[in-house]
Amino acid sequence: MKKKPVVVVNGLVRKDAMAYLAEHVEIRQWSEKTVMPRETLKEWLKEADGLWSVRPLTVDGDLIKDAPHLKVIAQAAVGYDNVKIDELTAAGIPYGNTPGVLNETVAELAFTIIATASRRILENVTFVKSGRWAERPSNIKGFDLSRRTLGIIGMGAIGLAISRRARAFGMTVVYHNRHPRQDDAIYRTTYMELDELLATSDVVCVMAPLTDETYHMCDAEFFKKMKSTALFVNVGRGPIVDTEALIEALKDGVIDYAALDVTDPEPLPADHPLLSLDNCLIVPHIGSYTDRTRYDMSILTADNIIAGVHKQPLKCCVNEEVNYEKTKMDMETALAELKAAGVNLSDFED
Repeated sequence: MKKKPVVVVNGLVRKDAMAYLAEHVEIRQWSEKTVMPRETLKEWLKEADGLWSVRPLTVDGDLIKDAPHLKVIAQAAVGYDNVKIDELTAAGIPYGNTPGVLNETVAELAFTIIATASRRILENVTFVKSGRWAERPSNIKGFDLSRRTLGIIGMGAIGLAISRRARAFGMTVVYHNRHPRQDDAIYRTTYMELDELLATSDVVCVMAPLTDETYHMCDAEFFKKMKSTALFVNVGRGPIVDTEALIEALKDGVIDYAALDVTDPEPLPADHPLLSLDNCLIVPHIGSYTDRTRYDMSILTADNIIAGVHKQPLKCCVNEEVNYEKTKMDMETALAELKAAGVNLSDFED
């Protein structure tokens, strides 16, 4: 029997995805709840055909330099700021991610925290649970989203999904990208330069990827350009925001409120200053955290790895220039497969 390809998994992954992967490959998994030591991982990779990358892990040329059989690396995430794509490309290794399957889920979470923060839901829940409702009506007033402006920084597929929800709430949607989109008339969105967006928007939502250009993009000057009544939302990546600058902006009233799904650092220590602020809502990076979406992400990751270890094209490949090409079948083999499938080959005769 032909030996199955070996795939290393450097952390804990869904059991159903592992069971599916195990039908096609031999799995060597780090099953401890601790982070796998990098040197141990490098040792395992010497005999591996594939790597299922589990954060936290920096994937770079150093990690794979002594892995002569490695054919594919994949991760159950859209973002790949922990991956040196150029170094994998130089080594001829395709990297698979999971775009598309989490767009709607992340958009739901983004708009949920926008609505929760704007109406001060958590503060009013606390008001009721503390037994104060009978004393007087709550004076913790939120603000309407209708007739307000949502500014999205990073208008990709998830940004568009957020914009649909915003329009359903009666919001005007503006956005900033490196370049204007060509479909604004379809989605009823308006491109703005960043400074104009910040001055115009009642809610500023960051959806940009983490790059050298976006690192600490949201700094003290950024917040000063926003409305003092504005809500700042980050569902992109934590390090896009200068955390100290955000804390000062919230403390000094430079902006009114923040709602965050991602932070820097992550996770936040229990004594972190952000957690002491009354005008900051934080959830623990749960943008894609539903059972259905995490299942879809895991199965897509498994499919990328299964394809890669057999040198077949990955379904989703970041560095397409080194993705595998679909195997071309010669006529004789194709006809043999059709015959085996019960097809009457006389249909193909002249």
